[in-house]
Amino acid sequence: MKKDRELLKHISEDVNDILNYTNGHAFEDIVNDSMMRKAVCMSLINIGELAKSLSSAFKTEHKQIPWKSICGLRDVTAHKYHTLNLDVI
Repeated sequence: MKKDRELLKHISEDVNDILNYTNGHAFEDIVNDSMMRKAVCMSLINIGELAKSLSSAFKTEHKQIPWKSICGLRDVTAHKYHTLNLDVI
């Protein structure tokens, strides 16, 4: 559980980073700003990677969270970055 808490702390930091990067910006600003777009995508990759490392017990205990989708988004963001549909992201 200690490991899970540490992973959740890092996930929370990445979520807060995304919120801070995008706060006050319109969707078009994010799409058109390469640095902001890449920063958001890198945080999404981090979140997915961290989620993959959470214990099975923790994920089972919190099965209302779409862990598979979170991890899948990481894979798509990392491996198909140039074909991402930013409307979906």
